[in-house]
Amino acid sequence: MQFINEQWVIEHVKHRSTIGHKKSFGHVLVIAGSEGKAGAAILCAKAALHAGCGMVTAIIPKEATIVLLEQCPEMMYVHESNVEQLDLKQFDAIIIGPGMGFSEIAVSNLKFILKHFSGPVIIDADALTIVSKELSLLKSNHIITPHPGEFARLQGFEYTEKERVTQAQNFINKYQSVLVLKGAGTLVGSYDKGLIQNTTGNDGMATAGSGDVLAGIIGALCAQGYESFYAATIGVYIHGLAGDKAIQKISKTSLVASDLIHFLGEINLLD
Repeated sequence: MQFINEQWVIEHVKHRSTIGHKKSFGHVLVIAGSEGKAGAAILCAKAALHAGCGMVTAIIPKEATIVLLEQCPEMMYVHESNVEQLDLKQFDAIIIGPGMGFSEIAVSNLKFILKHFSGPVIIDADALTIVSKELSLLKSNHIITPHPGEFARLQGFEYTEKERVTQAQNFINKYQSVLVLKGAGTLVGSYDKGLIQNTTGNDGMATAGSGDVLAGIIGALCAQGYESFYAATIGVYIHGLAGDKAIQKISKTSLVASDLIHFLGEINLLD
């Protein structure tokens, strides 16, 4: 098993252009949040900005607007829920799913994006439940980010920790998408790159919203031009490293997802 460590990341990072501008660093569309779950959209979109992309537009529920602008005034947003009304060509990557729910429009948006958007798509949280019935639509530029329960639904049979590596390998042999199987020692894999295991992170990160932050980081890296596999691997490492830096100053017990975004600011591997 190969491992994602600091040296591996250093060897695969594309450093930022010193003459770049906001469009150079990509534009991410975040489709997230629903009634009672607006925070997922904010965490995901804010993480994307703090992971280096130049612009973020979020499709969010109206109830999240004021909080979004208070938390991150740099964000752009729309309340139009039908993505068919948007010019998707303006976006370099799309993140879909955190707190999105399972409404009819959520299902149609995901299907439309998978069929018509040619760039990277990060499929997370609620979108994973929807895509479990549409696995034939997965492509090599799609990144799925399940936790064990979601992975079991994708496979259609019970997940077992003992068989974790084998089940992940079987999945990437069958489907073209990049797999991020979350948990202690997160696994990242694709049919052409094989499996690799992360070395950062801690149990303090087992908290609501942590996955939303990860999706935002990976989406930001995709928008900055990383291939899907490398966006996922580097994103997983950076996410875990932010958690490791956090527990040097706060307890694991008190760590919350927004702390991870704060501690991204102490990581300069991507500069």
